[in-house]
Amino acid sequence: MNIKLLGLEFYKCRRRNITVLCAAVLAVELLWMGFTLSRQGTDDLRQGWMMMLYNLAMVDAIVLPLSVAALASRNCELEHKGSTPKLLETMVSPSSLYTAKLCWGALTLAVLFIVRSVIFAAMGAAAGFPGEVPLAQFCIFALISWAVSMMVYTLGQGLSLRFANQAPALICGISGSFLGILSMLFPPALTRFVPWGYYGLLALVGMDWNETTRITRFYWQWPSPADLALLAVWAAVFGTVGRMLFVKKEV
Repeated sequence: MNIKLLGLEFYKCRRRNITVLCAAVLAVELLWMGFTLSRQGTDDLRQGWMMMLYNLAMVDAIVLPLSVAALASRNCELEHKGSTPKLLETMVSPSSLYTAKLCWGALTLAVLFIVRSVIFAAMGAAAGFPGEVPLAQFCIFALISWAVSMMVYTLGQGLSLRFANQAPALICGISGSFLGILSMLFPPALTRFVPWGYYGLLALVGMDWNETTRITRFYWQWPSPADLALLAVWAAVFGTVGRMLFVKKEV
């Protein structure tokens, strides 16, 4: 990976309102969590940490598919203006440019999820959730969110680089937000065929609701290795196809 090429990606995006987009994602998730906490009783808050991560997985499935698609679009749409691809390909190969953009997305999303983990850990502590902050679970949750978002980002980047009109990438993101939350109602066997459904499929917290007592119980759960492998397969397919289409694209 060419460090200078990666630095150029950050330089090109300095006025693309990337920080505003990431701040908007955090603001929506904070509002969601604040509204959720305001509706909970004392008994519910005893499971505060698990309840928080359960709801974050839910809001991720709604917010992140479109947000990540928009992030990829903001990074890639510049390359369609003027003769930018032709100029760039006189200096670097299309494959190197594709990799640089993918690394830019990986680093940007990593920073987003690290900041989010710190904010919500502090929020839980301020809300008086019992017990210490489950740092291990927060780290694993952030890593899972990053991995799923990178798979979604890879799909978005492929579409954004292939089409000068960014509508296909954004429509895909909107559809992903709808299917992401809807897939949480699907059986796991069906959810595995929905890329955006992995936010819920790989959630660290499960929920049981007793219809008789009307009591909700949260519990820790660990992602299946098979589901993690499928996530890697989805990412590899999107990355391979996206790179191939970009490399063969006429400029």
